[in-house]
This record gives sequence, structure tokens and C-alpha cells, in this order.
Amino acid sequence: MTPDSERQIRDLLAARTRAFGRRDAATAAADYDDGLVLYDAVGPFVRRGEDQADRLERWIASYRTGIGHEIRDLEITAGTDLAFCHFLVRISGSMRDGTEVGMWVRATCCLRRMDDAWTIVHEHASVPFDADTGQAVLRGEL
Repeated sequence: MTPDSERQIRDLLAARTRAFGRRDAATAAADYDDGLVLYDAVGPFVRRGEDQADRLERWIASYRTGIGHEIRDLEITAGTDLAFCHFLVRISGSMRDGTEVGMWVRATCCLRRMDDAWTIVHEHASVPFDADTGQAVLRGEL
């Protein structure tokens, strides 16, 4: 992995974090590849071929506030034109219905470099579940 690749991917993720705080769906979606395959923590089971700016705009609109998006424990592995990273991300904010959100999600991104720019070609976000109850384990703190 080159230091440039790691810096570019860190910058890409940081730009998305700032965009969520500003409620800027277009910027948050700008680095998604047109062929993105998304396994989101929120259904449907698999998302393909969807306008990501529109999807994120709907999600952002469900919040009264900017969305906190704190990345922790980021690890990046990058080759010449393919990379993956995994991290924990804390999503927080106030929803329009008054619900206060503060939960940690596990995330993995697979990226491809074309024309010296990285795009996200696959993203997977999930929360663990309790095997005894079948319920999602939503943690406010780690």
C-alpha cells in the first residue's frame, strides 16, 4: 500500500463524514461507483442500481439535525487499483419524530481506483444480533 492511497481513502471517508454533518447528500454520495453493491444495515437486503444521492437525501431528511458520523478503528489495505477498509462508525443525531439516535455500526468498504480516483464499489454496514433473542444489539457506547 502506498501512503498516497491510504491518505486518499482517509480523505474520501472524512469528506463523507463532513457531508453528513452538513446534510449534504450529493457530496456524501459522490464517491460511490455507479455499479455499487450495498449491504446496508437498513433494508432492503441488497441494494443495486439505486441513485445514491437520492437514497442518502431521504435518510438525511429523516433527521432534524446534521448526522454525526464518527469513524473509529479505521484499517485500510490498498493495492494498486483495489482496496478495502473496515471500521466502526457511530451514527448520531435527532430524528424528525423526536427519536435520539446514538449507535455504533460495523462497516466495510471495497474501493476501486480508476483514473487516479478511488470509488466505493461495495459497502457493507451491520450491527450484531443477540443469538438468544434474535434482536439487534444497538450500542450507544463501545
